[in-house]
Amino acid sequence: MHLHHLADPIVDALVSTTEEEEAVRFLLDAESSRRLLVLRAILDAGAGVASVAEAWELLEAAERVGPDSFRQVLLDPQVGLWAASLLRRLSRRDPSATADEAPLHVELGFLRQVAVAVFIACGADFRARVPVREGLVFLPGVGRATVGGDPWGTAEVRGDDGRVRVVAGDVSVTLPEKRDQDAPGWEGQRWLHARHAGMSLTLALDDLGPYAPVPTLTTSGRLSRAQFASWQHWFERMWRVLVDRHRSRARALTAGLRSVVPLPRGERLRARAASSSDAFGCLLLSEPDEDAEFLPAQLGVAVLHEFRHTLLNGLLFLAPLFDETDELFYAPWRDDPRPLGGLVHGAYAFSGVAQYWRSCGPEGLAGFEFAIWRNAVRVVLESLRNHPAMTPLGHTMIDGLAEQTEGWCAEPVGPREERLARLAAVHHHATWRAHHLQVSPAEATRLAESWRAGRRADIGARIEPVLRVDVRARRLDSFAMLARLSLTVPVEFDALRVEEDPATKVPGVMPADLALLDGDAGTAVKLYSEELAGPNSRPAAWAGLGLALTECGEREAGTAVTTHPEVALAVARSLPAPPDPVLLAHWLAK
Repeated sequence: MHLHHLADPIVDALVSTTEEEEAVRFLLDAESSRRLLVLRAILDAGAGVASVAEAWELLEAAERVGPDSFRQVLLDPQVGLWAASLLRRLSRRDPSATADEAPLHVELGFLRQVAVAVFIACGADFRARVPVREGLVFLPGVGRATVGGDPWGTAEVRGDDGRVRVVAGDVSVTLPEKRDQDAPGWEGQRWLHARHAGMSLTLALDDLGPYAPVPTLTTSGRLSRAQFASWQHWFERMWRVLVDRHRSRARALTAGLRSVVPLPRGERLRARAASSSDAFGCLLLSEPDEDAEFLPAQLGVAVLHEFRHTLLNGLLFLAPLFDETDELFYAPWRDDPRPLGGLVHGAYAFSGVAQYWRSCGPEGLAGFEFAIWRNAVRVVLESLRNHPAMTPLGHTMIDGLAEQTEGWCAEPVGPREERLARLAAVHHHATWRAHHLQVSPAEATRLAESWRAGRRADIGARIEPVLRVDVRARRLDSFAMLARLSLTVPVEFDALRVEEDPATKVPGVMPADLALLDGDAGTAVKLYSEELAGPNSRPAAWAGLGLALTECGEREAGTAVTTHPEVALAVARSLPAPPDPVLLAHWLAK
């Protein structure tokens, strides 16, 4: 890795709110070297195993025949996922298969599948035996054959004068001339293609790979022709927007983006996206919402967001940005407390997100998104800027991002968009505190006694809540989601306003939330008070009440609750019956 020196121009290009093609290509070269090192480590770990030595010889032969094809296959995200998982497995005391793992000989034999994919890519003649995984033979970047028979047996792949067959027992699968198409027993690796204004993007839509980039996420599996056509349509529209508005960033994507793993559509306006440090250039994306006007932007920003995670992962393989610490932090984009690495990743990714929306105008969805994410980035960069666990390179990155984003908060956005972003940001932080910060029982009891006795609250600096992760915290971004709905599809927002129980349509949302966002603060105070007087109120209701009181002009009471919602919650739970929440808010402000 010492061959990939982080020269100052590369560092400057990487610690930026945008992406540069030169820096992406540098990281891609480094990733290629890293994967070669991992392959060598696998060979060393399998020393003495004849099948591994034979597979290595086959791989070397493939590289000699097609060095360019070898590099392309080596950089396939599925190859990265396989290599990383196998190396971790070989480092265990007992690498034999657990209940959810393939036999070790199958995993080691993937070396042969890599070699075969290279031979096919360069049109060479060859014969090679490869392992079968649960009746399937997967060839990275090529496709998947169904051969049945012994679920963990072997098959032979034959390449003769451009014709490729996969043979196992009496089953023979012939790959079609256009290998991205399907044929009897064969599912081809399909590709998304987009071209606009002289710029082209081509990447694999990976619905075949056996290695999950994020095992906890359920992927869509093999897409139908109609589903694939939808992804193709979405990417064409997204690409036009990126090329027209963010041309240099689009050029960087062409250099480093390699595949997309489709996820099922998530909740309304809560698209899901993810990436893996072991799969450079691979993005996991859920189907976007079908709003014709906003779909390209929604998908485009998701692509850039996750691509920035990919770039930062590539940088982290070269040099550390922070030292490990057990400390957990508030992140404005997450329901749960995050480790330092998660905070650094988020700051880097969302600075790019804010930059994207910054160039799209000050009003509507773009104005709201820019306002909310510029504030989120500012808050997190302040937390990171002087943190002792950051390395010199980490400080360089944080300082660079802070310098580039310094003037953003002074840039104008529409007044409605600014208000909604402020409500969403304060509500998220206050709800996070209500869930994850816990007042000690002794302090809660003392305050409850003071309330009952009519004494001053006097919380001041005496209350030091402790972080206790609440795994039940969900959908803390509900205000942001509702704000997006009101800005993009107001008819849907209006329909929710008249719903007796809007949570049946949008999980986690109550009538009080809709009233507050719609500017009806008085009704919101009434509805939040009614909820908090009941036995099963949400911690988020305290955050909403504080915001509603502030909008009604009762600023001190509102601020007391939004600043310390965990205190209001602790006092209320320490009393034999729910207190009047508005009176409690005013009491806490004294």
